[in-house]
Amino acid sequence: MNILRALVCPVLLCAALISAHASTAIADPIEIEHERGTLRLNTPATRVATINWAFTESVIALGLDPVAIADPQDYVDWVAKPDLPDSFVDLGQRSSPNLEALRAAKPDLIISVPDLGMSYEKLAAIAPVLEFRLFDGKHPAFETAREVFGKIAKATGREEEAKAYLADIDQELVKYGDRIKTAIGPDQTINVVFFFDESNVGIFADISLPGSVMTAMGVPVAYDGEVNKWGFGRGGLEILAPYARETLVYTNPVPEIVLDKLLNSPIWKVMDFTRNNRVYELPVVWAYGGVPSALRFAKLLTETIESGPQQ
Repeated sequence: MNILRALVCPVLLCAALISAHASTAIADPIEIEHERGTLRLNTPATRVATINWAFTESVIALGLDPVAIADPQDYVDWVAKPDLPDSFVDLGQRSSPNLEALRAAKPDLIISVPDLGMSYEKLAAIAPVLEFRLFDGKHPAFETAREVFGKIAKATGREEEAKAYLADIDQELVKYGDRIKTAIGPDQTINVVFFFDESNVGIFADISLPGSVMTAMGVPVAYDGEVNKWGFGRGGLEILAPYARETLVYTNPVPEIVLDKLLNSPIWKVMDFTRNNRVYELPVVWAYGGVPSALRFAKLLTETIESGPQQ
């Protein structure tokens, strides 16, 4: 009996030590680099509040429903997919989220942007805050979106899900790019534009989210002029003239009255892309979003080009 106890006790002791070591490893804090330095979380966040649509869609894509969301109605109109969860706290406007509603949602993580019209300290008094800058006019927006997606996955304990999601996107972008190049021919480049009103237009360059996604797809971006930090140039319709021999795709939503005036304006009618039937209308997709919007843009752009130009 004593011999048996002598053999068993060291085994139990080793098992206890291994278990204790494993517990210690699990308890190691999660560290995420962000605009304010390093945020440390003792455990993965499960109750996330999002104050930017790019973060909202990213959290949902990782399989976690945010407990609080800013501007949810406008998200439906401008981002569209992925669908919002059935239940969450509406935080009101992104520029000035309702702090009482945010506190009532009891988040264990808030994800925000640096240029929010509210101090970081007010948010940090409610829960740990991650601040991510998505656009700086220097780095391709799609690359930044991928980095942010990975950090959100780390903060929520969903890194394996993120790796699988990003690997799938890489494969899909190559396939979509090949389909577009087959549809438009080897010599065409594409301009993706949006309309401020009937006479002012924004045109995306390769550093923007649409442009950097197209680059990842192997689809050439036509516009190479000056841009702001979001990666687009802005001007009257004449800004399109140097690129009129290329393919033009415009985004939605656009008010019907604006579109009618623009499409019937003399300068629009003389553009080569109009006269030679190379204008395409893209369904609603968020051009300033995260990785999910990037994939949605690639899919819709491909389907739009393959469906043929606007009649």
